[in-house]
Amino acid sequence: MAFHEVKLHPSRKVNIRVLAIANLFSGLIYGFYNVIIQPFLVELIELTGKHVKPEETLGMIMTVASVVQIIPMIFASKISDRIGRKRVMLGSFIFLPISMVLLGTSGLLSVVFPLQYYSFGAKFPLELVSLSEGVASSFPITYALAVAFLGLSCTSLAFGFGDPANSALVAESAEKKKTASSFSIISLAFYATGLIGPLVIRVLTDKIELWVYFYILAALRIFMFLYQLFALKESHVVKDFSSSFLKQFTQSLKAIYQMFLQMFKSILLYLSIPYYFIRRRQQSEKNNYYNEIETNLNLFKEIFRNPGVPYAIVFFILDALTWGLSLSIFWGSLVTQYNFNEGNIAILQLIFNVSTLLFFIPVTKISDKLKKSELLLLSQLTGGLFFTANIIAYFTLPQFRLYIIMIGWIGLGASVAFWMPGIMSILTNFDKKRRAETYGMVQGLHQVGWFPTSFLAGLIISRVNFLTVFVISMILFPFNLLMAWKFPVQKEEEEDVNEEAE
Repeated sequence: MAFHEVKLHPSRKVNIRVLAIANLFSGLIYGFYNVIIQPFLVELIELTGKHVKPEETLGMIMTVASVVQIIPMIFASKISDRIGRKRVMLGSFIFLPISMVLLGTSGLLSVVFPLQYYSFGAKFPLELVSLSEGVASSFPITYALAVAFLGLSCTSLAFGFGDPANSALVAESAEKKKTASSFSIISLAFYATGLIGPLVIRVLTDKIELWVYFYILAALRIFMFLYQLFALKESHVVKDFSSSFLKQFTQSLKAIYQMFLQMFKSILLYLSIPYYFIRRRQQSEKNNYYNEIETNLNLFKEIFRNPGVPYAIVFFILDALTWGLSLSIFWGSLVTQYNFNEGNIAILQLIFNVSTLLFFIPVTKISDKLKKSELLLLSQLTGGLFFTANIIAYFTLPQFRLYIIMIGWIGLGASVAFWMPGIMSILTNFDKKRRAETYGMVQGLHQVGWFPTSFLAGLIISRVNFLTVFVISMILFPFNLLMAWKFPVQKEEEEDVNEEAE
């Protein structure tokens, strides 16, 4: 399953419509997921004991989960350039229903296991009952939390494997000069159905246990997988591509093995680079292993020869640090700091989705006419309202706090609407022959900026206060504005003009 030249398939053009419909399901799923995941984890963490600081533990969990996402994105993203986009996407999506089942099971365990331990302890003498109660209050919940982390890691793994292939598929399926608007259309579909989850949870707050939702989302994930199996087209001309859906499914299972194999192989190759430098002068003939190491080195050099790439990486890491401190554990912090429940969080998610949706409509029409730097600058300017609103909310009376934070999420919605077409067009345009590989590397390095933010935010919130993370973000914010304004896109625009002339 390999090809050496990028040859696009004529049928790929239907993918924008298929992906837009798929994103209607995805938006519906994440509309529920984003509201409940951090409050759900906070509930489990708080059950482990009073000595635990929820913000710090949540920060640690989110940080480790981000590593699970970053590693495959950097080291295995090249696989879809070799075997095609569809099978890699479907292979990564297999982890998503598994993730939802694990998260739902962790909630079920937190309810069932303590009851079993208490009833078991009641058969023993009184002095042993207290011992069994001690075990019941710690071990089962810790076990349930471990299962939840495994589920969260599966979600991160799926995104790490699948996002480069998904983004490359959009870029390859879009018409020339309409890449930005194509990303806008697909994102618009995502946020259109993202309204439903917060609405339902707002109405059913305290009526349905949070873990129940995960089982419903698992069923939706399976349905979404099947839809894309039947409707999605491979964007590349791949030699062994089959119209048989059963064969495509088995190829997707094989793609999972290939993704893991490529990830571990790439890690080993990069770890071998110092040894390669030491031994290469002593080797008269290079074996295949040394050739592969040199290929990886050359790829890295080629990526950084584009002057926009080093600049983009510095900008993305700074941007991730600025936003990650404030957003990485924001929902969980609302629960611990302001005593918000999932109903309050659902309102904020609803406001965010409505704002994003409303701004996406005009952005979709103008995104192809604006420079990528202009889209990034507008994203930063509108997003700055989020930091300002949360700083003001900290000093506001509790009964008005929710409304002030809402204003910030309106600005954040506008920020996302400008950010998505700009950032995705940039990341998928660095190397059109190895689109997923270069996207995965640059986006993976972008995610490295997010990596420490959950842990740092947890420490700052628990040891100082909730206000400090927004103050730090606000201090970094002007540097983001300056880098967005100066973002180098001239070379890319000249290439587009040359392509049209040809």
